[in-house]
Amino acid sequence: METYTGKQRVSAAFKKTFTDKDPAIDRVPAYPFMGQCNPQLIGASIREFLLDPKVFVKAQVAAYERYKPDILLMQWDLLMDVEALGNELKFPEDSMCISIKLALEEKGKLGSLQLADPTKDGRLPGYLEALVETRDIVTETAVSPVIAGPWTIAIGLRDANKLLRDAMKDPDYVHELMRFCTQQAIRFGDALVDLKIGPNYSEAPASCSLISPRIYRKLIFPYHKEIVDHFKEKKVGVGLHICGFTDPILEDMVNTGVTNISVDAPTDLAKAAAAARGKAVLIGNVDTNLFFYGAKEDMRQAMKNCLDAAPRDSGYILASGCEVPGVAPPEKIDWFMELANELGGSN
Repeated sequence: METYTGKQRVSAAFKKTFTDKDPAIDRVPAYPFMGQCNPQLIGASIREFLLDPKVFVKAQVAAYERYKPDILLMQWDLLMDVEALGNELKFPEDSMCISIKLALEEKGKLGSLQLADPTKDGRLPGYLEALVETRDIVTETAVSPVIAGPWTIAIGLRDANKLLRDAMKDPDYVHELMRFCTQQAIRFGDALVDLKIGPNYSEAPASCSLISPRIYRKLIFPYHKEIVDHFKEKKVGVGLHICGFTDPILEDMVNTGVTNISVDAPTDLAKAAAAARGKAVLIGNVDTNLFFYGAKEDMRQAMKNCLDAAPRDSGYILASGCEVPGVAPPEKIDWFMELANELGGSN
């Protein structure tokens, strides 16, 4: 029986979406979004994982060797940009970093902010180095970055509550901030492209669980499209992940022109498949709670529901809806890949 690599499975998903070809493959590609759950595999803390690129690489390689995902997501944290732009971060021993001082606590400071250089500032260079090192080690699976989108950067600099108030009372300021953050997001993306790696942007706070569809369309969509258009000129595809509930903006997400969209468990996968079909690869949306709570049969049913909702010829990639919790037992991630092999075979 022929064996396939992760890269071959992912390539087949993209071909099914964007061409008339229907290459034979053994199963639907699958991967969990792994980041802060990986340091436990090498006896490291989350703090060490986030502050030392060598520990990051070691944990990611250990995750690949144990789980064999079809995509190895290089999930560090989404505060790299804001830290390089002036936020002060706190790194707890066994949880994700948080901002304890914001660069834009006073909105008037925007004019004095300077764009960060991904090759020089903060932890950005370490992330790029870790990507390259991991890609050199892990050759059969796609090693894929995830970086902050402009809305995530804006909220990181300003604070969610303040930025949402700004959106209502001073939308011109929000547009000014979003232009700045879009330039930063493009800069980081360009640094990835220089390494021959396409960018994937995470925009967790762009979810309709937090904002209205109107805010997305007025204050975020134009900047997402600007980013995609920038990379289209370079013939580089772009991925977009938005956590939470995104049903009202699924078509908007696809209309940005991204090559793939990733959706979380609260989103209706059948609706997402209808919006994305023939236009973008669809990724998601197994509930991440199942990687901590729940039995194996619960995970099996959730994964089967996803596979049933997304047509096999749609280029669907089976994945967790968001990042697996840092406290997830490794055996539950084992379950996910075991079940992907069991359930994901071609009809």
